[in-house]
Amino acid sequence: MKILFISHYCPPHIGGVEKHVESISKVLKKNGHKVVVIAKDHPLKYPDIKFVGLIKIWVELFKLRKVIKDSDVIHIHDVFIWYLPFRFLYPNKKVYITFHGGRQDFPSVPFKYKFFLKIAHKLTDGSIAVGGYIGKYFQIKPNAVIYGGVSKNKPTRVKNKIKNSIVWLGRLDKESDLPQFLDWLKNEKRKYKVVFVGDGDMKKECSKFGEVVGFVKDPKAYISKPEIVVPVGYLSYLEAKQAEATVMTFPKTSMKKDYWRGIEKLSIVPTWESVVDVYLKLWGTTD
Repeated sequence: MKILFISHYCPPHIGGVEKHVESISKVLKKNGHKVVVIAKDHPLKYPDIKFVGLIKIWVELFKLRKVIKDSDVIHIHDVFIWYLPFRFLYPNKKVYITFHGGRQDFPSVPFKYKFFLKIAHKLTDGSIAVGGYIGKYFQIKPNAVIYGGVSKNKPTRVKNKIKNSIVWLGRLDKESDLPQFLDWLKNEKRKYKVVFVGDGDMKKECSKFGEVVGFVKDPKAYISKPEIVVPVGYLSYLEAKQAEATVMTFPKTSMKKDYWRGIEKLSIVPTWESVVDVYLKLWGTTD
């Protein structure tokens, strides 16, 4: 089967969506499917200018229309507006979408976010939501809910975790609940050795509490030994659980509390192979 993924970014750009697309693509290719990914700089080139950039994306995708026409399945990751004109140009082409959620720090979801997501949901043949909170807050009914996955290759098990050690995994910004975590550190009587595996505009402030190592492609080396892991998103949460670390979160908004509540209910840590099974079922195939 020929599968086309359309995503905002793809590796070497580092992020949760990028890792999601890369991981399921590897499993699909291993199972004999052909996978093509279209993303910014891969090969799309466009300016980061509102409206002008979008028109350029449409032009670039039109140049790649043979890839669209030759694909058995087109699956979009969040950026449905990129594909919008082609939904009408190729009305019989099967198109699906994964909603990865984006920001969860809103007190309430702005109307425009709900509107665009509902349009995307309406104009696609099936959808997957990364997190149960998406259906609740964006008022849609996805065909499936997932939380991402982990590699089958487990990190080396460390029986004796390093006492009083914490690793923060993810972006260093206000949207990631970092301010709440830093406030907790300030007020905590117990002194912790903290390593921040991430980057962002709060990097300087984080350096006052511990070491900032920046983003890394594979965080396994950082999550196997610490006593506590503080994840920003689902993938780092699952990787921490697979490494048998104690996980702490610091949600501020109701949406972020529901965001974490869903994944905390999982009884097992899903692998990327099980995530791919969800995609194949949505597409109407199990091969």
